[in-house]
Amino acid sequence: MIFPRLRRGLRRTPRRSVLPFFCLATIVAALLAGCGGPSAQYVTNSADKTYLKVPNTWRQIDPGQFTQALGSPPAKSSADGTWIVGYDAGESPALQHMFDADVASPVVLVSVDGVPAKTRGQISLDLVRDFRFPVSDSARQGSMLGGSASRLSDFQLLLDEVLTPGHGVRGVHTVFGYRVDGGPPQVFDQIGYINDDASKVYVAIARCSLDCFQKRQSEIEGVVNSFTVREDSP
Repeated sequence: MIFPRLRRGLRRTPRRSVLPFFCLATIVAALLAGCGGPSAQYVTNSADKTYLKVPNTWRQIDPGQFTQALGSPPAKSSADGTWIVGYDAGESPALQHMFDADVASPVVLVSVDGVPAKTRGQISLDLVRDFRFPVSDSARQGSMLGGSASRLSDFQLLLDEVLTPGHGVRGVHTVFGYRVDGGPPQVFDQIGYINDDASKVYVAIARCSLDCFQKRQSEIEGVVNSFTVREDSP
């Protein structure tokens, strides 16, 4: 086994309880008013009804890095393209940390992508699993045949559970391991959703090294498990 310590050390992630966001602003204001200041920052995409909570010690990745990667600035909502933001617990926040061989501090990306009407019939939970990295059997086999998996090795699936929170979405929570470019083991924790008409894909993914994940598992889980989509809310 590539990650025996991880298998022993990982606590099974409990099923997520989705908090009602009918008055998110009021809740946030109440939290900020108490205890002398916020311990977390809230990442909100109101247009796509998407929310994430990150520790205030994590810093936002410069949106210009996404502009360079995408070829255009991130959209304000999925109606205009890809809405994406990232936060990094390291000293120098960088989008590249999601793809480097070894990452010693947690990094998270959260995105919402619109799906063209003509391709919505192809959207599945496996597509959500494979949105950033090949996770499903078919995606990993396909990337090996296509030669694109040369950077990734020693895959292990640590958790895979289907999520049915209602509110117009369904999804999947996966925790998996890879070596990137032959480096030390890395752990990825991802939650993704699709809405009922498959017009949007919502993904939050965090990663860091195995050692980092073992030390900061609760912190990372708290970020990923806070990812909330309320597609059916007004």
